[in-house]
Amino acid sequence: MTIGPPTGMRDWLPLDTLRRQHLMETIGSVYRLYGYLPIDTPAMEDLPVLLGKGGGENEKLLFKILKRGEKLERALETGDVADYGLRFDLTVPLARFVATHQGKLPKVFRCYHIAPVWRADRPQRGRFREFYQCDIDVVNGASPAYEVEIITAMERVLKELDLGTYWFRISDKHLLPLLLEGFGVPAEKITAILTLLDKREKIPLLQFESELGDILERDSVAWRKVWSLLHVPEINVDHNILLGKGTGYEHYEKIFDGVEEGAIREKIDAIRENLDEIIKSVREINKNSRLIFHPTLVRGMDYYTGPVYEAVMDKGPKTAILGGGRYDDLIGMFAGKKIPAVGCSIGFERVLAIQQERASGQVSTLAPRVLLLRDEDNDVHLHAQAEFLRNEGLPIETYLDPDNVGRQLKYAEAAGILWAIKRFDREGSSLTIRYLPTRQDRTVSLAEFKSLLAAP
Repeated sequence: MTIGPPTGMRDWLPLDTLRRQHLMETIGSVYRLYGYLPIDTPAMEDLPVLLGKGGGENEKLLFKILKRGEKLERALETGDVADYGLRFDLTVPLARFVATHQGKLPKVFRCYHIAPVWRADRPQRGRFREFYQCDIDVVNGASPAYEVEIITAMERVLKELDLGTYWFRISDKHLLPLLLEGFGVPAEKITAILTLLDKREKIPLLQFESELGDILERDSVAWRKVWSLLHVPEINVDHNILLGKGTGYEHYEKIFDGVEEGAIREKIDAIRENLDEIIKSVREINKNSRLIFHPTLVRGMDYYTGPVYEAVMDKGPKTAILGGGRYDDLIGMFAGKKIPAVGCSIGFERVLAIQQERASGQVSTLAPRVLLLRDEDNDVHLHAQAEFLRNEGLPIETYLDPDNVGRQLKYAEAAGILWAIKRFDREGSSLTIRYLPTRQDRTVSLAEFKSLLAAP
């Protein structure tokens, strides 16, 4: 028997759990600042809900749940043995949630959902079968102003998390396919090129060039136009030039001019006008916005119907730390009427990994811990002191075994506790405390100790 969690899943030790909970609360507090309220849904949904639309490759990675008891015995004869599945994202459950409760929800419904999801993916570094998502969504918001609000909120989250320099890229689900069609790419090859573009930053440029040559004849008109589309972000890899005046379209003008068919160009111009409104609005609201136009952006979910966006870190692998977009058709599948919606999801595990690397062992600001040392053989007196201090708002752990002070302090250091109370004078409201990292003792008032614990 293997002793450990299931493959692709993890146990969480206390300090990492504290980091995770603190990250969730930081994200949730920003969402609430914008008027979004939390919801929750079951971990599993009926299979028809999960398989209805929008999963794409995720449907292949679905954890299905067997029927139970007599239902399973009967189902074994037909092979239809599953009736539920674990959710692979939080957007499809939200669509079902809105359809179920649409009579109880306000006209414009703002919500957020922080919860685990499951995908039967092949486990690898940084990719797990169980992971958390942090979604923020507006239901029944048709105006581009809702994209502006979502993006502004997400940039505030990134600022609060202090991850470093990032780039917030925006495009439209329909823009890239229209461009490829306008470049003369055969319809049957567009999906292959979209897939290739989606992994561009994960593979060497020479490999991309080779695989593009396998799809389109090298140096053909279509090949050169696709290559030129890629070339702009390649030469402006730091994106700084795209933060200049305007929205960045001017860097792609010659490429867009390569679309000669009027009907296609008209659709492209309408999309660009909508994106232009969003970008300019966000930048006007947030002068430090990192939002840029990025027409080679590909978002894999089939349910997106309009603007899509993602954020990547400036340094290191260009793996998205958040992503989202507009999905105006998904909820209507369950609700029986068209309901526009737009949302975004944070890559919780990736953000947590960045924070763990930068703040290894630093958890005192997340949950200060104080050990009250045992200085006499009177458990009741020790408990009474601890309760008094807890009533004052201090997080007190007691040492209950009959060990000497040296062993008690060693325990505190091993447990990652920063503060120990060696003596408490209740009448004088003073404490003799030790700061474990420096092993220095001092006597302070109760009010002073509270200030020390509250300090960053």
